[in-house]
This record gives sequence, structure tokens and C-alpha cells, in this order.
Amino acid sequence: MSRQPTKREMTRLNLAVTKDIRDRIEAIRDDTHAESVTEVIRRALAVYDLLLIKSKDGGQVLIRNGDEEREVLLIP
Repeated sequence: MSRQPTKREMTRLNLAVTKDIRDRIEAIRDDTHAESVTEVIRRALAVYDLLLIKSKDGGQVLIRNGDEEREVLLIP
């Protein structure tokens, strides 16, 4: 039995960014095999939202590279 797609109300946004940012978003799209630039932005928003929620709950966002560990400070 196949799942029916969920209908969600959509809103169109017009986003102005520099060429460098557009190029970076497109590179991320290619690296992650995302279907579109919009999908990259949706995924980025989901990650940022999760990090903010965890940070507000007293958690820390850390990046660990071998023995080096750094805290990522989020701007709420």
C-alpha cells in the first residue's frame, strides 16, 4: 500500500543573496545530491532549528576533530 503525499500549505519566499552564497548553496546541493536549492535551504533550516532547540534546553553544540573539541556558539 503506497502512502499518500501530505498536502501542506506552501508560501513562496523571495531570497536575495550574493553570487558567492548562491554558488556555495549550489555546491552543497551537488555534494549532498539534494533535488534543489530549496531543498538545501530546507535542510539547513531543519538543522539550525534542532541546534537552537538543543542549545535552549541547556545542551552544547560541539565540533570534535580528533583530540580537538570546540563549542559552536549559536546566535538566537
